[in-house]
Amino acid sequence: MNTKEEKKINNTDSKTTKFVAFALAGLAIGAAAYYLLGTKEGRKTLNKAVDGVNGLSKTLKAQAEDGLQKASHLANRAKEEYHRVMNLADDASHEAMDKAKQYKEEAKKLTKKGLKYAEGAAKGAKGKIDEV
Repeated sequence: MNTKEEKKINNTDSKTTKFVAFALAGLAIGAAAYYLLGTKEGRKTLNKAVDGVNGLSKTLKAQAEDGLQKASHLANRAKEEYHRVMNLADDASHEAMDKAKQYKEEAKKLTKKGLKYAEGAAKGAKGKIDEV
């Protein structure tokens, strides 16, 4: 046999295998559908499964709502804390500015006092020089 014939045979085998697999899957799905929908016990099983899914859905919804409430509460707390810190920073800033103004005024007073003292010392020194 040449390679073209081998490829043709392999291709045919592959198609047959896919067809058989598809047919078996269809048969399994059909059997499951018949069991769940066609028999009394199957309908009971299907109803139990649907009830279980509904219960799970309700539980998940309740947990999601609870999580959303908690996230909202945490966001509100974070916002309040942010505003509190900003107010503290503003207060500290104002306090620092007030202290700086106070120190500036004190420095002015001390500078004037030092200048008067220096002028007085200079006059005293000049007076002594004139005496000599």
